[in-house]
Amino acid sequence: MELITARGVARARTPHARTRGKRRDTPHRFATTSSSASSASASSSVSSASLVFGTGSSDAFDARGVSSPVVKYFASDDESRWMMWYTGASADDATAIGLATSVDGIEWQRGGSFTETFRNDAEQSISVGKVLWPNDEDWWTFDTAGVSVGDVQLISSDSISGGSVYWMFYHGNDREVVDGIEGARTRPGLCLSQDGRNWARVEGDHHTGALFDVGEAGAWDARCIRDPKVLLAGPSDIRLYYTSIDPSTGVRSIGLARTKDGFNYTKHAGGAVFGPGPTGAFDDAGVASPCVVRLGREEFIMFYEAYSSQNPDVATIAVATSKDGVKWTRASGPALASGAPGAWDAGGVGKPYAVPMAGDRIRLYYEGRNASNPLHGAGVGVALSVEGDRFAFTRRE
Repeated sequence: MELITARGVARARTPHARTRGKRRDTPHRFATTSSSASSASASSSVSSASLVFGTGSSDAFDARGVSSPVVKYFASDDESRWMMWYTGASADDATAIGLATSVDGIEWQRGGSFTETFRNDAEQSISVGKVLWPNDEDWWTFDTAGVSVGDVQLISSDSISGGSVYWMFYHGNDREVVDGIEGARTRPGLCLSQDGRNWARVEGDHHTGALFDVGEAGAWDARCIRDPKVLLAGPSDIRLYYTSIDPSTGVRSIGLARTKDGFNYTKHAGGAVFGPGPTGAFDDAGVASPCVVRLGREEFIMFYEAYSSQNPDVATIAVATSKDGVKWTRASGPALASGAPGAWDAGGVGKPYAVPMAGDRIRLYYEGRNASNPLHGAGVGVALSVEGDRFAFTRRE
């Protein structure tokens, strides 16, 4: 895959031509995933209609886990389409980033390996499958052992030829051992694409190619930078929210780095911008995986994973609000709890991604977890905000 520098970014070429699957013209040769067809729900006696994207076939790059959904809806006079980037884990725990597409955001077309092409009912060529994997060409980079998608945005920049392009923010890891854990040192990276499918890595200013480094020794974010989510807050105001784990306490918190151009970042000087709640609160054991959106001009809304000391291994999803995107007010309880006993997401919910919908409602995509596979997501679920209350959600039924 091509590496391009943050200064003087080139037009992204097609980096996967040597490994792309052969074109196929029959849609039925590609899997369509819905809640009724998911492998993750096969053994559950509890309704799993909220599960819209499960794990792949046994030999697929996402056979063992599906997590970190990033969902975008595009509408025009001619068509409406949904695209979802996600992190897949194979049977041998290798991670890669995949792309699935949909016409309604519920039933998805997927691929099991490198990007392959099918034709939909409108005779349009659509590519799905694995689109980014660990860097196997540059031994010195931060992402040689694993990658996980954080966010995808369409951004226009004077630094890039060709107008608006897709920017993928992700975190990656090498095999460095930190606190006895191989691969715990994750850093943020950036790729660019003209179609959302073929990506070229951007070499950041850090010597590993990352956009920026973890904190110095003793800092709250010295262990890792992960789950980068981006908010386009205004002209020359791009905000990257991220998760880190304090090495001294093991507690997750949320940080912020800001940039004017998407390439040069400055961390918030005051440390983490959002930490655990007070003792006894539903999020007193840690907060993670922020997704910040603007609804109107006056309010920032953050969806995040919440961990309670009463049940620290099972995450819920919560909401906080802010006037400036730095100082936050948390709700009194979770917006979406883990699934009922026996459900596909009974082991917790997390990695929220909010899609604003008509009528001032929000469609919330999330990663569901189960006890049998605690290291990887069991699939992607969807919930819809309650009419008249943007911060209460019910699962799809």
